[in-house]
Amino acid sequence: MTTTPKPVHFLLLLYVCLKTLVLAQDENQFIYNGFRGANLHLDGLAQIHPDGLLQLTNTSEKQSGHAFYQLPIKFNDSLPQALSFSTNFVFIMVPENTANGHGIAFTISPSTNFTGAFTTDFFGLLNSTNNGLASNHLLAIELDNNENEQFNDIDNNHVGIDVNNLTSIDSATASYYSSREGKNTTLTLVSGNPIQVWIDYDGAENLLNVTLAPIPSPKPNRPLLSTPINLAPILLDSMYVGFSSSTGAAATNHYILGWSFNKSGTSQSIEISKLPSLPHQRKSRGKPGLPEEKVLIDWVIENWKQGAILETSDPRLRGEYLKEEMELVLKLGLFCSHPNAAVRPSMRQVVQYLDGDALFPNDILLDITGIGTLGVRNEASPEFVVSFPSSVLKGFHDSMSSSLLHSGR
Repeated sequence: MTTTPKPVHFLLLLYVCLKTLVLAQDENQFIYNGFRGANLHLDGLAQIHPDGLLQLTNTSEKQSGHAFYQLPIKFNDSLPQALSFSTNFVFIMVPENTANGHGIAFTISPSTNFTGAFTTDFFGLLNSTNNGLASNHLLAIELDNNENEQFNDIDNNHVGIDVNNLTSIDSATASYYSSREGKNTTLTLVSGNPIQVWIDYDGAENLLNVTLAPIPSPKPNRPLLSTPINLAPILLDSMYVGFSSSTGAAATNHYILGWSFNKSGTSQSIEISKLPSLPHQRKSRGKPGLPEEKVLIDWVIENWKQGAILETSDPRLRGEYLKEEMELVLKLGLFCSHPNAAVRPSMRQVVQYLDGDALFPNDILLDITGIGTLGVRNEASPEFVVSFPSSVLKGFHDSMSSSLLHSGR
């Protein structure tokens, strides 16, 4: 019987350890389900909270923040497929008031030094002198919540592909394709709710796809943008990947909750359940002297009129509810806030509506002029998200046989 000499055992063990270390430190792919201990280069307003939440900007005006992966990514060589990459991330935008500013840009850049870059509509990436120069070698996917005529923006809620220039080569109003409904549904970027973005570039096909969806929806099978583009002249051998964000006269809290990147294949899926939560913020943004609850009511009503009442649900729920039940709870909240006390439902009726034992009177809510303070065009901040599901669930738990937000009736 022969035995393997001990030196061979040692070499095998060393090889396994080194191989494991190389895979763990592969600079061409990574995933962050939260950013606690992340290897990122931060500057400006960017910071990582103790729970792993990456904040790019806060409510400071005309400021910027950057967060880039510390190591450069190897992109360009003789093979077209070497330019391919895939990334996905989850973001949340929470405005300081009803005005927004200005957005987030996923960026591939030859440097992490953005000294001299303007804030506001320039996203902290470029300035009026270098904007449009081929020497920038810059690719940015902008999530823009401000309409700027200088850059031919299509509206104040769009996604754009920028190449060396803040004037997008392609853009579209933020939306996602729902296979179940068979149509595109508009997404409000500054909603206070988490949204996931997938960016995929096929170097062999010269095709860049950008896809959006609200959490926890899966990746839609139709991208929002599908743009033919050859990135070979843009991407250098060594590039940095990350995020840039800026504020203007109006400030917005810009957050990244999770991020996955892969240079050699499809990026790993982010584990939504492991993502950090937003810090608790409940500060009045309404007009002086205007009761906070009335501003909240108007905000819910406006979203309902636009067919987006679910945008006012509590982002801390991460969309983990039945849409029909959430819509019922939100409408019930409006019903209970009717200015005419005689119209408001009794507690018995509320329980009947929630249990499905009585048909909800939508016709009363259709008389929208009788609810809220619609003469005031000052929407509440999405920080005032409606938290009815958790509070109602707690209050009615003892009197109901099942949860409001169960998996099905």
